[in-house]
Amino acid sequence: MVVRGWLRQTDETRRLADIAQAKAHLQGRISFFLQTLTDEPQQPGTDLSVLRAEIADLEAQVDRESREIRLQRAEAKISGYASEAIGQLPTVAPCVDSELHFSSRIPEVRVIEAGSRAMLRMPDVGSDQNYLAIHIALAFALQRYLGETNAPVPGLLVLDQISRPYFPTRNADEDETEITGGEEDEDIQAMRRHIDFLFKQVAARPGLQVLLIEHAYFADDARYTAATLDTCIAQGVNPVRLAAAR
Repeated sequence: MVVRGWLRQTDETRRLADIAQAKAHLQGRISFFLQTLTDEPQQPGTDLSVLRAEIADLEAQVDRESREIRLQRAEAKISGYASEAIGQLPTVAPCVDSELHFSSRIPEVRVIEAGSRAMLRMPDVGSDQNYLAIHIALAFALQRYLGETNAPVPGLLVLDQISRPYFPTRNADEDETEITGGEEDEDIQAMRRHIDFLFKQVAARPGLQVLLIEHAYFADDARYTAATLDTCIAQGVNPVRLAAAR
């Protein structure tokens, strides 16, 4: 009995010794790990804000409701810019003091008549002078919006014979019309407003360029003569390159 008891105590002592050794070993490993972790420089965590922003942008692009809202906002801005532009251009009734409403879905532009607020379609605007003013106003409005949104669209407008409504009897084979001041009729005054509008728009929009192909030659306008390319004047056509100052 005594021997059996002693053996049991010996086994228990050995078991406890093994547990103490294992515990000490584990503590040593943990201590070594913590020391190594403290000594090593901490690596910065990954910045996920950029990825989250990209995900939100992609979700907005595929979301039909968000896309519709963005489209409506773009149309409203372009309509506002076009309305501002046509107010600076020569027009006759029913486009005097009017506003323009642009829709990209059809696409379509309508004239909101001053006073009555009637919505007029293009066939209802009357004269060629109004057609010209609407097209120029919308073209510059689109360029202004595309420039603000950094859209991958060239900042270039090519305009051909904007004097046509004012000199309808001239044709492409005739020599240029040189305008040198003096007494001027309403048509020449209207053309001067168009030219002044073009120069002001280019000056106000960095990166925007306008190429105007024109028979009318404003010899008394220093801006116009300086921008005219001399290579084609002998043929009766004046390419006028208007470029914003760099």
